Amino acid sequence: MLQFDLRFQAVEQDQLWNGSSATTLDDILATAERHGEVELNTKSQTWTAEGHAQLTPDLRLIAVLPYIDRTHQHMLAHTPVYHPQYVVTWDFQGLGDASIVADYRVLKRPGGPFVQIQGGVKIPTGRTHLPDETQTNLGVETTLEPSARPGTGSWDWITGAVITQPLPGRGVLPLTASVLGKWTGKGTDDFEVGNEVQAGMSTGWSPRPWVTLLGQVNFSGHGTDVSADPNETAHTGMRALYLTPGMSVRVSPAMILYGIYQTRVWSRSDEPTIVGNNHILIGTTYTLGH
Repeated sequence: MLQFDLRFQAVEQDQLWNGSSATTLDDILATAERHGEVELNTKSQTWTAEGHAQLTPDLRLIAVLPYIDRTHQHMLAHTPVYHPQYVVTWDFQGLGDASIVADYRVLKRPGGPFVQIQGGVKIPTGRTHLPDETQTNLGVETTLEPSARPGTGSWDWITGAVITQPLPGRGVLPLTASVLGKWTGKGTDDFEVGNEVQAGMSTGWSPRPWVTLLGQVNFSGHGTDVSADPNETAHTGMRALYLTPGMSVRVSPAMILYGIYQTRVWSRSDEPTIVGNNHILIGTTYTLGH
């Protein structure tokens, strides 16, 4: 069986954050290194194509390829006060890094839990360089950090596990708990994006055969980026918890349309950064041989 998924996600990171609470630009600039870089805004619109191939009843391959349209701004802290002349902006598009993951079911019991393990690799297929990636502001050079570009230039290893427990009740979807880790390598200009972990728990309910109400709790965490250039922006370590309601509608035996809204309810950063308060994702899934 083959399954194809195409989805669109919009995320805007524009909330200044420090530790476990919002902060102000004045507070960040008061302690920022002179001529250092302070992040202001990142707006991303991502189209993601995903394919699933069920090779055996227990083994599935998943391939993912994103296309990213992004605007990024940071400011050079020439003085301890904001000035629009010190803001540097990049507007760019390009293919992101592809990933291939194998999903293998290692435990299955009628009426009991199903356990799957996952392993794969992120491949550096994405765009790693831009014509204007280095700009000069009042005589000071500043470079768009590799982690903000469509591709990081690194090979990353992916491991994870999924546990699914059927639940009683008519139309109730199974309870699914998952965890996925990404172990990153050095990429563009020896820049290393921080390791990542994603965890979640989800279920749903179908009041009608063609519609499903979805609910998830998601945790996201990543370590601090490591740059070979001490003057280059490196994203700080960050942990966040999200609530994610959504809905899917079956419009034909082979096609499903879905949408989810993700809102951040808790987060903590190691240093000042920018975060997004909510994410919106819409998509469609098409199945062949169902």
